[in-house]
Amino acid sequence: MYCFERLKIASKLSVMVSCVILIFALLSGFILWSSLSDVMQQELKERGLSSAREIAQLSSGPIQAENLFSLDELVHTTKKNNKFIFYIFIVDKDNRVMADTFENGMPCGLLALHAPKGADKGPSFLSFTSDRGNIEDILYPIEDGALGYVRLGISEAVLEALLTKNFLKLFFSTIFVGLIGAAFVYKLTNVLTRPLKKLLGQAELISSGHLPQKPLRVSSDDEIGRLMAAMNTLAENLQKSEQQRKLLLKNLLNAQEDERKKISLELHDESGQALTALLLSLRMLANAAKDEENRSYILEVRDEAANILERLRRLAVELRPPALDELGIEAAIKNLIGQYQKYHELNVEFSCALSVPPSDLMNLAIYRIVQECLTNIVKHAHANCSFIGLTQSHNALTLTIKDNGIGITAAAIKKAQQNNHIGLYGIQERVRVLGGSMHLGSEDGWNTVYKITFPNEVN
Repeated sequence: MYCFERLKIASKLSVMVSCVILIFALLSGFILWSSLSDVMQQELKERGLSSAREIAQLSSGPIQAENLFSLDELVHTTKKNNKFIFYIFIVDKDNRVMADTFENGMPCGLLALHAPKGADKGPSFLSFTSDRGNIEDILYPIEDGALGYVRLGISEAVLEALLTKNFLKLFFSTIFVGLIGAAFVYKLTNVLTRPLKKLLGQAELISSGHLPQKPLRVSSDDEIGRLMAAMNTLAENLQKSEQQRKLLLKNLLNAQEDERKKISLELHDESGQALTALLLSLRMLANAAKDEENRSYILEVRDEAANILERLRRLAVELRPPALDELGIEAAIKNLIGQYQKYHELNVEFSCALSVPPSDLMNLAIYRIVQECLTNIVKHAHANCSFIGLTQSHNALTLTIKDNGIGITAAAIKKAQQNNHIGLYGIQERVRVLGGSMHLGSEDGWNTVYKITFPNEVN
């Protein structure tokens, strides 16, 4: 059953048709055997009786003329022309053999087995079993028994052989027709299921997260054609929904970046200037203090305010790095790597080979992806070595990020989703908005490898 379930629809139908035809052939053969057996047995008996009657009529003259040669020739000729006759012999009225067809002599007991009786004026029949199978012995009187009797044995083995031959002929003919029918069904099913294969391909493509590039060609108005049309409508609606989702997500990301930029400027300009003025005021207070204890306390407050200003500036840079707008993506990533290496024990190798500067939207996406990956490397991967590569070809821009940490497993991703850690999901969404693709894997020396590819036309 398991093997049958793994077969394709065309193969399943062919197997079912073949099984039905095989069962039909067997049932037909047994019905033929049972119905024809009695009929052919009766017909064989009638033919034997007819042959015995004919011999009785033809042997009357030779018996009266005592021409035993003619009798012998008569019985041999009759047996030769009738394959169903097992033996023929002629006896006189005293049950003495005058002619027979036995080459090695008459079998012992056969003569007395069906001996004629004086009162027998018509034919009689006797069935017995021998080493040749069932035998039907016919006793037919010659001139009402006055000149003797004809003994003729009919072998049912001939009947069985004939029935077997007809059964096998019917069986193999049915099997042959069945194989042709199965092949025809297989071919026809392949033609009928060809649209289903296309539907299956479209469904698998959609289930894998990709949308079909072109609709299915609908060539009929039957159920399969309507199903293909429904699939085309579904794919079209999904494409529209995906486009709307990408547009919405793009607008959200842009709004988020604008808000980050605004907050960064406010932190850098307003809050930064206020803290700077506070630092100057605290310095003046410290210089004017006459008590050394008060002066020391004011300087501690000033140092804490300076630390807050430093963290505030770093936060402003993380929210919107100035280098990204002023110097480009390469300088911005180098500054980002420097910040991470300053506060964490992480060795990062950076390689950048861009022939054409990416767009602002692309620069921002790359920067955020690198920022998120570095955060993951520091917080979750526990790596001490990483590689970041940015390359460009004639049709694609590729970002590669590797680390030698503990790696990322499916269980870890599922756990992160349950804990509402959406860093990896955010990376995937940024990639999808720009029409790119991301592959997460590993290679020699690197337990986690992000390979992100963007089409050049995005620029």
